[in-house]
Amino acid sequence: MDKLEIENIALSLQRRIWEQRTAIWPDQVPSPLGMLDPEIAAHVLGIQYEHWEELTPLAKQGKRVLIAGLLDRQARKIAVSDQFPDEIVRFTGAHEIGHWLLHPGQVMHRDLPIKGLGETLSRMPQEKEADYFAACFLMPRKLVKMALETTFLVNAPFVLDDNAAFWLCPHDPDSLLRADVGSLDCALSLAAAKSYGGRHFNSLAKQFRVSVKTMAIRLKELELIQE
Repeated sequence: MDKLEIENIALSLQRRIWEQRTAIWPDQVPSPLGMLDPEIAAHVLGIQYEHWEELTPLAKQGKRVLIAGLLDRQARKIAVSDQFPDEIVRFTGAHEIGHWLLHPGQVMHRDLPIKGLGETLSRMPQEKEADYFAACFLMPRKLVKMALETTFLVNAPFVLDDNAAFWLCPHDPDSLLRADVGSLDCALSLAAAKSYGGRHFNSLAKQFRVSVKTMAIRLKELELIQE
């Protein structure tokens, strides 16, 4: 399955949430960003979504392996373990929703803690597809572009020049300007930045409640940075 098809499936789910927003939130509808919740997605899909303190670990080669997410298609259930940081719980939950929509042949599936994009190059194709779905669902193209522009007061793409490098890395701006072509250095700085141009704000990673690396990779793949 190609990335465009996966992104369109994520967009279709987001539209379903949007169309049902007043029924889901009868008192006060949250912002579009606030709607991007795996538990809400499960509700719209008619899936039971459970939070557990700990999911039963697996025994692998004599070692205890922690489980962060569980999909049980027969029971129409997804479960996540709350023993991990929020960004891992959210990405794992969205990843399980991805498996549910993309891989109907998976009846029972367990996942290790998933920090986000770029975790490892050795992941199986279906795991990479579920990862990409999670990224598209939690960080939609339009909302990421809007957040970048309103946070840094720029028009996308963000241009890394001398001035931008100073505000992103005031102690060593040349380190960004000298970064290797294709590196994540600038994207990581943007994803983690809590101030720019003398203003203070929540970082993009915090706004989308994902890891800094995941946010950085999303910025790069959406071509929102010009270096």
